[in-house]
Amino acid sequence: MAVFLTVISVLLLCQFIFTIWNMRQLPVLKPASFPPGEPISLSILIPARNEENRIEACLQSIVEQRLYPKELIVLDDHSTDQTRAMVERFAERYPWIRVKSGQPLKRGWLGKSYACSQLAEAAASDWLLFLDADVRLKKGAVESVYKQLCMQKTGMLSGFPEQKTGTFFEHLVVPMMMFTIGCHLPVKWVRKSKNPAFAAAHGGFIAIEKNCYHDIGGHEAIKDSLVDDMALARRVKEKGFPFTLASIHPFVYMRMYESGQEVWEGYRKNLFPGVNRSIALLSSVFCLYSLLYLVPVICFMIALFQLDVLSICLAILCYGLGVSIKAAIDTENGRTSAMAFLLPISILSLIAIGFASMKIGLKKEGYEWKGRRYE
Repeated sequence: MAVFLTVISVLLLCQFIFTIWNMRQLPVLKPASFPPGEPISLSILIPARNEENRIEACLQSIVEQRLYPKELIVLDDHSTDQTRAMVERFAERYPWIRVKSGQPLKRGWLGKSYACSQLAEAAASDWLLFLDADVRLKKGAVESVYKQLCMQKTGMLSGFPEQKTGTFFEHLVVPMMMFTIGCHLPVKWVRKSKNPAFAAAHGGFIAIEKNCYHDIGGHEAIKDSLVDDMALARRVKEKGFPFTLASIHPFVYMRMYESGQEVWEGYRKNLFPGVNRSIALLSSVFCLYSLLYLVPVICFMIALFQLDVLSICLAILCYGLGVSIKAAIDTENGRTSAMAFLLPISILSLIAIGFASMKIGLKKEGYEWKGRRYE
């Protein structure tokens, strides 16, 4: 057992070193300033379906910015609550805000992609910034984002907002999104390689230059993709446009889900489709996670029963390295590192959701989200 745990500890040490290096490759949005009143060619576009609990805070964070976009368009995607009324109240005070009624969902399209396509069609700026209704912008966000876009000139920019969490299950699972990115996706290759395999994006925050958007076919080219953000990023890289995955958490935050059930349903919808429905890839990742983060815990309990001091120490070392990896990623993304100590439980939760996602995908039962069913 001691030899086995030694091998795992070496693997974890290598993973720790890679993760520290990898997270430092993320470009960080820097504070910026523009002359007062200078117009910027940026359209903020927000698809909204029954978002009365979120949309007001989102819009408020935008109107409190020092620099306004050229326009802000909210697409009311057949909401049955007060979403539209809330947006209209903002539109009365700010003439650059307007609400657009969504058209009936076309056959072959998924809801969000169709909403974003309609928004892009209505936009009049050089840059399109797609935001989810649960995204909040901190002071100076628009200047910082626009500075990066001006430097980039074309292509696409995305990043992972700081994730606010409330319930225990949110604390366990939501940060695992960045854990996976930090551990496995070479961020440097995301920026430099033209290979679409090295792509990552967050659908809650996507900025794309309008000509680039049309050249890649817009959302129509990915109309049936459940993981639309990743599909769009891959299209951008396939067509040779620049793509930047940036650290945006100093300026952008969100709470993706507000209950354990929403976390389960949201991740279940995305996990299996997110690996292109590959049983081999998803199973391989979960086997690796089990080996690195769950097996040492099991070995510790066995060694404790057998009074094997060397194995106990090595198991503790493995656990400590795993916690250190998770803590480093959490800290880098503006989160507390306290929940890193529960990494084995987070891994178990992720595996459970992953296999539930795979089961639905293989049985073609359809994923449910916001009142719609997706195949």
